[in-house]
Amino acid sequence: MKPLTRTLFALALTGALGGVCLERNALSNLRSENQRLRGASEEIERLSRENSEITPLRAEVREIENLRNETRELHKLRNEVRQLREHKPEWDKLRAENMRLRTGAGTLGRPTLRASDPASLIANETLSDAGFGSPEAALRTFFWAMREDNAEKLRSCFLPGTPAELIPGGGTTTFKGLGVVAKKVVSTDEVKLGIQFSSEQGEAPEELVLPFKRVDGEWKLNLTGSR
Repeated sequence: MKPLTRTLFALALTGALGGVCLERNALSNLRSENQRLRGASEEIERLSRENSEITPLRAEVREIENLRNETRELHKLRNEVRQLREHKPEWDKLRAENMRLRTGAGTLGRPTLRASDPASLIANETLSDAGFGSPEAALRTFFWAMREDNAEKLRSCFLPGTPAELIPGGGTTTFKGLGVVAKKVVSTDEVKLGIQFSSEQGEAPEELVLPFKRVDGEWKLNLTGSR
């Protein structure tokens, strides 16, 4: 074979081999791209399936949260009912004492006094922090603290150790005025006051008995003493 012919043959062979390599590289790239696209497609399908499963899962989570809230409310209501049942005897005793004062019964100690003059009623707007120097002053302070929603002062109106559930919330004084219509001295340091409330709507006056006890020179509401 002549040198020129050999050279041309070598070039042709090199070109053919180069084309084959290029085709192989292209084919390899196509296969890689195809595999990548197939993997992406499978990933898309997987995400789509997971997304379709998320919606019912979210609904289940909301349902579970609703059930938890309802359970918490149920426990709260049960606790409130339990507390009311526990303290019902206390309020029954106060109610019975109120009825005794209305009928003039139970004059232990000094005679029970009864005031009937409407002019003696204390107007709601004139209530003030009168301190705790007497049962009547403590009474004024108590209802003033309720009207002003003064939680700290309201708690100080009660004997130390009084359960929090026995202490009423503030901002609930809806009466027009109040006055002491009966007083029972149980002992030197214990007094019960019969309170009469006048209504804003002109309804019949309501009455309530509140016990007070003197501790360290100050008169405080004693809702635990009659247990």
